[in-house]
Amino acid sequence: MPETARNREDVCVLEGTAPAARVHALEQRLPGLTRGEGELESSFARYAPVTHGTIPERPRTDHNPLNRKECLLSVTGRVSG
Repeated sequence: MPETARNREDVCVLEGTAPAARVHALEQRLPGLTRGEGELESSFARYAPVTHGTIPERPRTDHNPLNRKECLLSVTGRVSG
């Protein structure tokens, strides 16, 4: 969401924050919204908890460290007694 807007001659600068997951979509829409003249600069600012909607989930791509046997097998190749 835009938080500040400044006009300098024929340039308008909008500043604000957006979830990282939405930056790519904004980048894709910018040429159509600005007739090809818009530029986007972004940088990571901070981590923040999800406050609305569903919490994103991602399946594990490695072994579960809470499962001792599975974790030891993946790290050392063996399970110790």
